[in-house]
Amino acid sequence: MKKYLVIAAICAGVCAWVYWAGGRVATQKCDTRIAEIRADQQSTNLEILRTVHEKTVNTGVRDIRRILHEKYTIAD
Repeated sequence: MKKYLVIAAICAGVCAWVYWAGGRVATQKCDTRIAEIRADQQSTNLEILRTVHEKTVNTGVRDIRRILHEKYTIAD
């Protein structure tokens, strides 16, 4: 009788470990999927930002200084 209890306990332990390991794998897959979705969303947002603010993105520091200098002078 003791032999059957030991075998049953081992089987229960193996089943519990497999259940836990499967949960960890599922969590890792979910985390990976979420990271990919966030990266895609960020790429999409950057593309939208570039198309909307193309002049701002492509304007260098010298251009900004020149525009501000033309708009605002000391006399104003």
